[in-house]
Amino acid sequence: MRRSELEMTPVPGEEERSVSLVILSEYQRRDAYLGPLLSSRMRRSGLDTRQKSLVTELVQGTVRMLGNLDWAIRQFSNRRLDSVDPMVLWVLRLSAYQLMYTDVPDYAACDIAAKLTRRNVGEAPVSYVNGVLRALARGMDGLNYPEPADDPAGYLEVRYSHPRWITEMWIDELGFEKAESVCRADNMPPSVSIRCNLTRVDRTALADSLKRKGVEVETGEVTPEALLIKGSGPLDALDEYKRGWFAVQDQGAMLVGHRVDACSGMRVCDMCSAPGGKSNHLAELMGDDGYILALDRSEGRLEMVMEAAGRLGNSIIETSVVDATTAGVTVDGLFDRVLLDAPCSGLGTLSRRPDIRWRRQPDDITGLAALQRSLITQGAMLVRPGGALIYSTCTISRTENEDVVLSFLGGHPEFEAIASGEDGSPFTLLLPGSDRCDGTFIAVLRRMK
Repeated sequence: MRRSELEMTPVPGEEERSVSLVILSEYQRRDAYLGPLLSSRMRRSGLDTRQKSLVTELVQGTVRMLGNLDWAIRQFSNRRLDSVDPMVLWVLRLSAYQLMYTDVPDYAACDIAAKLTRRNVGEAPVSYVNGVLRALARGMDGLNYPEPADDPAGYLEVRYSHPRWITEMWIDELGFEKAESVCRADNMPPSVSIRCNLTRVDRTALADSLKRKGVEVETGEVTPEALLIKGSGPLDALDEYKRGWFAVQDQGAMLVGHRVDACSGMRVCDMCSAPGGKSNHLAELMGDDGYILALDRSEGRLEMVMEAAGRLGNSIIETSVVDATTAGVTVDGLFDRVLLDAPCSGLGTLSRRPDIRWRRQPDDITGLAALQRSLITQGAMLVRPGGALIYSTCTISRTENEDVVLSFLGGHPEFEAIASGEDGSPFTLLLPGSDRCDGTFIAVLRRMK
């Protein structure tokens, strides 16, 4: 069949690409968070499971690779991208993603792009869209990225589609090789990890039960209750989920629970607990024996903590609507363990939340660090002598991690950092890629007196 005949053949997937374009345009127009927007649109779309999966891939992939796509498009555009109609630009980005990162045939991507442009904008820009995409299809194998030796931050910025301020920060704090490993992992499909509820079932039995249903299961390496799964479909539809045999939780978050080192009978406070993953994990590690006070400033979010506790069979959790910035003076009593899983920039979660990389700005890091210093001071007021304060984040930023803890220790000589890293370091930092989990920082601080 000649190519001209192929181009006249109806192209499958046009509906999915049309829905994807609407979501991408709405994402920009409303300045919306991508995850909730995508979920809401999928619920109302009327698409089947396969179609929803394709839309999710196209939308998340386009946003994830946005910087890389814009850089590639510029190589073949005779117009400045800031002068291009926003809808036309999203057509170009969506189509460029398909050309560069999927196995969609060139003619199909270009054909659907022309149709989407004509339908949503009009005839005038169709020739421009066609010209750019066909030139990209011919020339994308010859794209020359910045040389790592000459401009390492620029290379990571363009090749892996991360803002330059992030690549510069990570090169400075991690070194180029680790920074590249993190950037690469951020662009890979994230693993789905679940936490086996060891109070109800052992990990092998859970894995075997899931395998019998066709779920691909792999043993996690970070904690003894972690499983990595694929091909499960909606997790909350599984009988094992309904029975409370597992919860969805990242391996890094599971390690936080272990570093709290809460034993049966202890009093524990989880300062920023919702939606309850860590509070419930702690209850399981304690054998559901003791007391856990779960705090959050949102009553609605605390309901999620207790819903999970009910499903998992954890009875020792009590919730209280408390703003963590005042917890030290509003919560009665002292605790053996206080967990502060602090609000952070989330730079360790970019594979799951691709839009975060474009939302965050350097000033956000400074502002969040100030909040974190306030929260850790409040948490310290709740720790009994001999107890411990555990500080954790899901970000990769020295300003929010080591610097917050060191600043706290400098003003609180009654606390000391306990070695928690594998190399005897007082800090633990897990990285996407090498540790196959979200970026996670943990510090354990013991109150001596």
